[in-house]
Amino acid sequence: MVIEVGLNEGTMRAQTPHVAYSPAECARDASACAAAGAAIVHWHARDAETGAQRLGATELYAEALAGMRDSGVLAYPTYPIDVDTVDGRLGHCFTLGRDHGLEIVPLDLGSVSVVIWDAATASFPFPDIEPGVVTNPLAFTLGALDRSRELGLVPTFGVFDLGGTRTLALLAEAGLLREPVMVKFFLSGSWAVGPFPTEAALDFHLTQLPADLDVEWIAVPYSIADPVLIERLGRHALERGGGIRVGIGDNPLADPAATNAVWAERAVRWAEDAGRPVASSDDVRRRIGIR
Repeated sequence: MVIEVGLNEGTMRAQTPHVAYSPAECARDASACAAAGAAIVHWHARDAETGAQRLGATELYAEALAGMRDSGVLAYPTYPIDVDTVDGRLGHCFTLGRDHGLEIVPLDLGSVSVVIWDAATASFPFPDIEPGVVTNPLAFTLGALDRSRELGLVPTFGVFDLGGTRTLALLAEAGLLREPVMVKFFLSGSWAVGPFPTEAALDFHLTQLPADLDVEWIAVPYSIADPVLIERLGRHALERGGGIRVGIGDNPLADPAATNAVWAERAVRWAEDAGRPVASSDDVRRRIGIR
């Protein structure tokens, strides 16, 4: 069973004091997660003082990767969402793969609206948020796949709605994917994208995949403040044969006192309860064909 950690995302220190900003902090946190049982870490480059996003900052990612190397953790960055050209969005990943040992690259499928919902007030607190849509047109996806293949980077696909899963299945049918395919199913709460975050939503994602497609999938409870729901979704994913992503980047309000390593340890316990052995980073490398 693969455990991934969403290290920091857009979480701020006002939400939890444990969130990493600087490359050194990200490296230390990733190493602690690896020691706790996580095989994969995803993180955002951030300003070391303010925590502001630096989504395409190659030098910040490179410094963090260098600090993570001794832990052996399989780590990958995010990308800026306000550009939709292949090099504009993923150029830092290509440089990191060529010069700094990056092994996997994030590719999200399907364009999604950025809709934030506040359940406490039953309102949309940020109706004018920009950009209002994260665009992932097919031409971008195909171009990014070609470039990643040229550089030997393995894609980790993110899907936020059922249409993304359907697109993944069609890319496989068209012979455009190398198996096994790594995919993350986001089950989102206050980011109101896709179906409500339930076991049934995860099950329906799985019904869209061809029975003969070799998939390594990970459930991602996202922007959820209820730790019971996160655990419930995680345990259900384990029962269905998948992995789980946890972390204070994804769900800072679920337990503001917990560190990312504590969340990884919880996922290990869920795996033990399900009788699922936990994959190491090298297990994942072998599984998805990274030399």
